[in-house]
Amino acid sequence: MVGGGHAGVEAAWAAASLLPEACSVALVTLDPSKVGVMSCNPAIGGLAKGQLVREIDAMGGLMGLAADATGVMFKVLNTSRGPAVRGPRCQSDKHAYAEAVRALVASRPQIDAVAGAVETLLVERVPGTSERRITGVEVATPEGPVRLEADAVVITTGTFMRGLMHTGATRTPGGRHGEAPASSLSASLESLGFELGRLKTGTCPRLDRDTIDWDSLPEQVGDADPAPFSDLTPAGWSVPGVELSAFPRLEQIPCRQTRTSPVAHELIRANLHRAPMFCGQIESAGPRYCPSIEDKVVRFADRESHGVFLEPESHRDRVVYCNGISTSLPEDVQDVLVRTMPGCARARIVRYGYAVEYDMVRPHQIRATCETKAIAGLFLAGQINGTSGYEEAAAQGLVAGVNAARRARSEGDFVLGRDQAYIGVLMDDLVTKTPREPYRMFTSRAEHRLLLRSDNAADRLTPIADELGLLTTTELGARRKRLFEDRRVGVERLDAEVDRATLDGEPLARAIRRPGYTVEDLRTALAGAAGPIDAGVARGVWETVHAERVYEPYIARQRAQIRRQSELERRRLPGWVEYTALPGLRAEAAQALARFRPETYAQAGRLEGVTPADLNLLSVLIARGPRGMGRLPAHTEA
Repeated sequence: MVGGGHAGVEAAWAAASLLPEACSVALVTLDPSKVGVMSCNPAIGGLAKGQLVREIDAMGGLMGLAADATGVMFKVLNTSRGPAVRGPRCQSDKHAYAEAVRALVASRPQIDAVAGAVETLLVERVPGTSERRITGVEVATPEGPVRLEADAVVITTGTFMRGLMHTGATRTPGGRHGEAPASSLSASLESLGFELGRLKTGTCPRLDRDTIDWDSLPEQVGDADPAPFSDLTPAGWSVPGVELSAFPRLEQIPCRQTRTSPVAHELIRANLHRAPMFCGQIESAGPRYCPSIEDKVVRFADRESHGVFLEPESHRDRVVYCNGISTSLPEDVQDVLVRTMPGCARARIVRYGYAVEYDMVRPHQIRATCETKAIAGLFLAGQINGTSGYEEAAAQGLVAGVNAARRARSEGDFVLGRDQAYIGVLMDDLVTKTPREPYRMFTSRAEHRLLLRSDNAADRLTPIADELGLLTTTELGARRKRLFEDRRVGVERLDAEVDRATLDGEPLARAIRRPGYTVEDLRTALAGAAGPIDAGVARGVWETVHAERVYEPYIARQRAQIRRQSELERRRLPGWVEYTALPGLRAEAAQALARFRPETYAQAGRLEGVTPADLNLLSVLIARGPRGMGRLPAHTEA
């Protein structure tokens, strides 16, 4: 595993869960003490991202465990809307989070941390074929070059590949504040024929808590009854170095809210010629849905202010994260900008915001397993694939780690479908679309989001994790299996009570779909039958049964759509097809098919530029086989 960020640790954790003790996972990172560091926002989850974390946890991953152990403010977003679009989120103690991740990784004896930078990928031809496969990496370490041989390699370099940080006119090589870039890996990938791209992300200034008029600002608090990410948390869990016997474990910290002002916006407009994004210094695309403050001021010129959340980063220091003013403006402009915000007239910046440009690999070159199409055994996960965010990176790391271990064991591919998980939506989007900016997950990207709720992640994915073997080698996995069985029994029990009960003469199963009917209403209706939440039926069970019954007619409709689509998902496209040579196929469709080389008809249908008519023609042409693709009859061409 190359890289110790959110993708790298999740990949290492998953692979270690599947490999026998005689095998090992090398976690190669520039500085092992920085494994698990939160580079930007000290938070986990959010809208759609919270679903990803819940899914990672249901598959036996570590992100939810670390977030629960170190969260300082938990809040479920979108509670005024339906269960399908609610997103759990927590503000984390950034120092404690990284320590928890390192302790979890250290608890796996199969994972060996290696300090160094991967400079060269070792690749060989498969004997008797034109195919290539990975055989290992060359690592520059403090003790000298080291050659690591491996059946599978996962690259999770984040923003470090030729990373370049910008603050005003100042440019500093690096992938993160105070850390050097990975400079040689890009050249190695290019030499192997990979098409690289360049993206940009950024971060905000950090303030000294003691210089903010904290008490003058509106308070933002977490939920009074916080919900954990991990199903293991309510029962308590421990590994060497980390123990969680109560939740929440850390003292909760409120945030404060402030805002930018017209004065600040005028300041920004007056200094756009000094902003790297607007003076031509940065040419790569940044995240559309997490824009810098200078980008907001230009794009939303009619807005007089933008909200800013002041989020304490840790119990251990006085650093405050300014969520909402990511910027690469010069330092002197940042100083004035911050002091125009209410409550911040005397605020002191302890670290200035900056933008970072970095190399990525165009993801049309990977499969939905994260394995590259060009080199067998080489996997890519995280921001190297053009994504943005801790959660998207961790989800890819899980997929890559599982598939890397399965390749090492000569087993088949593991792929999640769009109807199974947000993880499946993420991977399918990456391999069927060319990102023009860093990809971010949203609930709107999931056409089956009524099925992919945060409350039912375990129902969807824990049986799959168990079948893969992710839960069989550790005590945490065994506990998860026991808790899942308890949950299954609880759902069956509660469902039976709903089917038996009536409300005002109406079957409860129908009454539950009344507008505004809540989980608390359901608990009240069944108080005499199923008992209160602390009498054997967990909170998550109540939430799932309530959501399933509320959405029941719509879920039935979505399942019918999935069944109709499943034939196309199963129909695989042969590898021998030369799409640009197919007679009668529109040039736009042929080019898209040749670039992405989809694996199924369903994937082909989701490519931009491919129509249902193109799919029908493609099916006819492929049915003829390699020797039968002569000229089509005139009426067919028409």
